[in-house]
Amino acid sequence: MASLLRETMTLNDLEAQVLSLTVTFALFGAICWILKERGPQVCASACLFVSTLVSTQLIMSRLSHLPYDYRKPGFVTALHFLCVWLTCIGYWYYQGDLGKCFPSSMKSSRRFVMTIGPISLSNPLTVVFNNNALVYAGAGLCAIIGTLSPVTVAVMARLFGRVQSLTSWLGVLTAFGGGVVIAVCEMRSLRKGALSGAGVPHQAMLGICFALASVAARSLKIVVMDNLLAPAEYQQSAKEETLSPMHLYTLQAPWCFVTAMLYALATEDVGEAMRDLASLRASVAPLVGMTCISAVILNFAGIFALRDLGASSQQIIGKLNTICVASLSMGFLGEHLAWPVMLGGLIVLLGVAIFEYGVVHKSKPMVVDKGCAKV
Repeated sequence: MASLLRETMTLNDLEAQVLSLTVTFALFGAICWILKERGPQVCASACLFVSTLVSTQLIMSRLSHLPYDYRKPGFVTALHFLCVWLTCIGYWYYQGDLGKCFPSSMKSSRRFVMTIGPISLSNPLTVVFNNNALVYAGAGLCAIIGTLSPVTVAVMARLFGRVQSLTSWLGVLTAFGGGVVIAVCEMRSLRKGALSGAGVPHQAMLGICFALASVAARSLKIVVMDNLLAPAEYQQSAKEETLSPMHLYTLQAPWCFVTAMLYALATEDVGEAMRDLASLRASVAPLVGMTCISAVILNFAGIFALRDLGASSQQIIGKLNTICVASLSMGFLGEHLAWPVMLGGLIVLLGVAIFEYGVVHKSKPMVVDKGCAKV
C-alpha cells in the first residue's frame, strides 16, 4: 500500500512538473510569436530577459530565507554592479576601445550629468529596494506591486516626450488589467493565510514601501535609459547622439556600484556580510555567486530588450515573469497555481500583442492609391 502511494505521489509530481514546463515553454513561444516581425534576435533578447528576471528573483528570495538566511540585499546588490562594471571593462578591452569607459566619451558633460546621474541613483536603488522588498514581503507581494510599472513607465515616457499610439495605450492598460487579476488572486491567498491563523508578517508593510519605491525608481531609470538608446523617439531630445547598450551600461556601472555600496555601508554590517561569505557558511558563497551571474545576464538582457522593444513594451513583457515563477513553483516547489493567475497571464499576453500591433502599424506609413485620390 505504501509503495503504491509513493508511486502515485511520484506520478503526480511528474505530471505537475511536465505541466509546469509546458506552461513555461508555451509562454516563451507566445512571446516569440507576438514579436516575430522584429526578428529572432529581438525574440531571443526578450525571452532571455524574462528568464533571467525569474531566476534572479527566485535565487534572491531563496538566499534570504532558511537555511541560508543571508539578509544583506544592499551588499549583494553592490556585488552585482561590481560584476557588471568588470564585465563592461573586459568587453571594451577586448574591443580595443577602453576610452568608452570614461565620461568624456559621451562628449556632452551636461548630458552626462543630466542622464547618467539620475540613472546612477535610480538603477541601484531599484535593485536595493526590490531586494529589500523580497526579504520583508516575499516574491508574491512584490510581483503584485510590480504590476504598476507598465503604466508608470508609459506615463513617465509621455511626460518626457515619447508619443504612443492609442492602440499602444490600450495594450498598456490591457496588460495592467491582467496584472490586477493576478494581484487580486494573490491578495485572496494572503487573506486566507491570515484567516487561518498564519497572518501577514508585520514586516510586510515595510516590504510594500520598498516595493513601491522600487517601482518609482525603475520607471525613472527605464525612461531615461530609453531616452539615451532611442532619442529620436522623444520630442525633446530627437537630435541627441544615440548610445549603444554596452556604452550606456559602461558609463553608469561604476557610479551604480558606488551608490549601492554607500547604501550597504549605511544600512548593513558589510564586515559581517563579508565574514559570512568567507566563513564556514560555505553554502552561502555559491548561491551569492549564482545571483551575480544571473544579475549580470539580466542587466545586459534587459538593456538590449529595452533598445529593441522600447520602455513600455519591455516593462509589459517583464510582467510575464510572475507567470513563470508561479508555474515553476507549482511544478518543482509543490505550490498551487490558481486559475486566475493563468487568466491574468493571458490578459498580459493580450496586452503585449495589442501594444506590439500599435507599434508596428505606427511605424508603417499609410499608402494612398494616387488613382483613387483623383476626383
